[in-house]
Amino acid sequence: MTATHGFVDESIRAGWYRLTVVEIRSRDLAGVTRSIRSRVPAGQTRLHIASENAQRKRTILGSFLRLPIVATTFETPYDRRSDDQVARDRCLRALVGHLLTSGVSVLVLDTRGPDRDRRDGRALSAALRGRGEALVYSHRGSRDEALLALPDGIGWAVGAGRPWRQLVADVARVVDVGKRG
Repeated sequence: MTATHGFVDESIRAGWYRLTVVEIRSRDLAGVTRSIRSRVPAGQTRLHIASENAQRKRTILGSFLRLPIVATTFETPYDRRSDDQVARDRCLRALVGHLLTSGVSVLVLDTRGPDRDRRDGRALSAALRGRGEALVYSHRGSRDEALLALPDGIGWAVGAGRPWRQLVADVARVVDVGKRG
């Protein structure tokens, strides 16, 4: 099985919590990284799709579609008045099950700060417990890891409405994980 890396970012919008993973084969990492870095505007340190105008969003997302990537968004209903960790943990459990069947062995999650990253670590460890599988994971900032722009952009598109979701449909699968505990 080809070694694969996964890059994860969340998106919260309109009553849904979404966790998007973009999978990239190890042999494609350097080329995909170059492509993403070439799209970062002069004077900026990263791509962040939400801060772009509609035409630039289309251009960026179109460039993502030409890359050798696969994306999956795990979504669950979410009430913004509640702690998002419950919804996130639900998505993380589904993510781990998916990763173990798709061959991802290295996972990079966008950091949310030391306390929240530790909570992620506990949720990931619990999801991996008893499975006998190894998954190396870490948290990094999007300024340090250019490839986090991929789940940021694709996750944004999935949650931004039908035209945007359709735009990324060729590379992004959406999985509703419901409210299962």
